[in-house]
Amino acid sequence: MRIIPASLEHLDHLLPMFIRYRELYGAMPQLEASKDFLLERLNNKEAIILLAFENDTALGFCLVYPSFSSVSLRPIWIINDMYVAEEARRKHIANQLLQTVAKQARDNNVVRLRVSIHASNHIAQRLYESADFLEDQHFRSYILPIQGTQLSFLR
Repeated sequence: MRIIPASLEHLDHLLPMFIRYRELYGAMPQLEASKDFLLERLNNKEAIILLAFENDTALGFCLVYPSFSSVSLRPIWIINDMYVAEEARRKHIANQLLQTVAKQARDNNVVRLRVSIHASNHIAQRLYESADFLEDQHFRSYILPIQGTQLSFLR
């Protein structure tokens, strides 16, 4: 098992998994739009994408978006997407991806990693808790859907 940073040359390995990941959340495949999205993230260096390989087979990915903490005056990283191919599950690949992200975060002076997971995703909850992630007891997260929504406070 090897984990490497994704580059443009890995797009053919990453794209099918990215599409399957999106489909798990009810999104349509949108092959070209998904490819363009990943190309933009990679070309603009807007994301850290790690790929897990066994021989020449891609088995999973972790997509991280860098951000910043104004209070800490340091970077934070947001683990936005984690996917392991069905045939590769229960091989601790997600754990290895997390270990690699955490090591890179430490090496880059990142103050913390953040992740949000669906409340019903107990497998992901166990994964992150086993990796010493703590459930945030101090802050609530809110979202404001922008697209396709009439924003009442802007009336």
